[in-house]
Amino acid sequence: MKLLLSTTAVLMLATAPAFAQVSPYDTNPTPAERAQTNQLNQNADQDAQAPIAPSPSEADYAAKKADYDRKMQEYNERHDAYERERDRYRADRAGYVHRWDAFYGYRAFRDVDTMSGHSLIGLRVSARGGDGIGRIRDVDRNSAGRVIRVSVSTGEGTVTWIDADDLRFDPVNREVMTDLSRHEVDGMAHPRF
Repeated sequence: MKLLLSTTAVLMLATAPAFAQVSPYDTNPTPAERAQTNQLNQNADQDAQAPIAPSPSEADYAAKKADYDRKMQEYNERHDAYERERDRYRADRAGYVHRWDAFYGYRAFRDVDTMSGHSLIGLRVSARGGDGIGRIRDVDRNSAGRVIRVSVSTGEGTVTWIDADDLRFDPVNREVMTDLSRHEVDGMAHPRF
């Protein structure tokens, strides 16, 4: 067994130089190779220090974000204006109940919002004091079919749209009453085309 091990060791030592090869990387670089390596390293340093220009997708994103931010600001401004207007409307509506005090005791009066259009058209409209305003010539309904406003021909070629909330139907006299004054109605009138 000693002989076999020593023979194997001798064979390995004898064949080792045959396996060893010279590597092309173990040689010294030529001056041209050194210059080329230095130039590549300098270019890499310059590229690393240069500011990065935004890619077209980044520039496009920035433009779209700026447009989005502008539109959001406009939306918020409109929303705030709407909220202020809604608050003003609610404050005005709080006093609305008292407007109909002039008709207190007239329990037969009905809201016009649930009436049919054909039963309203042609009816006389009168102001609080009994002044005649005109006759209903058209009815505007919402998607649920409720009357939201009526068009009143006020004479002299003018038309006024009056909200249904400002009108009550008097079934005894078969006329529509408004809590608006004649002056207020005339201020809302438009020429008829």
